Amino acid sequence: MKLTVTIDPTTPETEVSVRAPELTAEVRAIQTLAGKGQLRRIVGTRGTDAVVLDLAEILAFSTKDRTVVAHTSRGEWRVKTRIGELAEQLPTAEFVQISQSEIVSLRAISHLDLSATGTISVQLRDGSRYFVARRALKSFRAALGL
Repeated sequence: MKLTVTIDPTTPETEVSVRAPELTAEVRAIQTLAGKGQLRRIVGTRGTDAVVLDLAEILAFSTKDRTVVAHTSRGEWRVKTRIGELAEQLPTAEFVQISQSEIVSLRAISHLDLSATGTISVQLRDGSRYFVARRALKSFRAALGL
C-alpha cells in the first residue's frame, strides 16, 4: 500500500481519497477508520414505543409495506431512514446491501448456501433467510472476501 499525505492550510476540510484495483479487507478497514462520523445508533418505533437501537444488535434492515424495518433479536422496529440512506450511512465493514430492499449485518450471518446456479442464500443467526440479488453478488462477495 502506498500512502500520500498533503498538508494544505487553504483546504476547507479534510479529504480522504482511496484508489484501489478492488474492494479488499484493507480498503474496508480504511473506510471504517475514515468514517468515524458514520451512523452508530438508530431510533426504532413499534406502536407507541420508541427505542434507541445500537447497530450491534441489528441483524438486518428490510422494507415491508413501504416502510423500513430493523430486525433485531427483540423483534422488528420501524425506522424512518430509507434503505438507500442506510446503505450510505452504515459502516461498510459491518453491513452490506444484498438487494434493493435489504441490508444484512455481516456479524449476524450464520451460514451461506451457495447454489450451483450462482445464487447465494444468507441465513442469519436468528434463523431468518435472505437471498442476495444478482446485481449485489459482486459487492457481497467482496464484503466477505470470497
